[in-house]
Amino acid sequence: MFAVNPNDERYKDLIGKKVKLPIVGREIPIFADEYVDMEFGTGAVKVTPAHDVNDYGMGQRHKLEIVNILSDATTNKNVPDWLQGLDRFEARKKVVEWFEQNGLMERLKITRIRSVTRKEVLFQLSRISLNNGL
Repeated sequence: MFAVNPNDERYKDLIGKKVKLPIVGREIPIFADEYVDMEFGTGAVKVTPAHDVNDYGMGQRHKLEIVNILSDATTNKNVPDWLQGLDRFEARKKVVEWFEQNGLMERLKITRIRSVTRKEVLFQLSRISLNNGL
């Protein structure tokens, strides 16, 4: 799922449309949410409701499907066969390779917004798990 700010003129005509997630061929919605910062990066953000608290909040507001692709830090049946059972870091490398091989990667930029302590991460994940049964 992708979110844009409802006040961002660059994306107004895309709100309500769908894009195809190329690695699995599934269509996902483009929706508007005030949480998206128009000034940060491209102003469009990938939303994974099972990933973190902010994405979970957007997922709840917009009734988005929650797809969990990890089971105990390895990928599960919700990913393509060639990624199932891999460690999440190995799966990430293979996904990047797949995008590069298929001409879908313009650039890869890893940004660390702020340092997060393990305690904060566990707290966020437990809130999602408790609220969501994940």
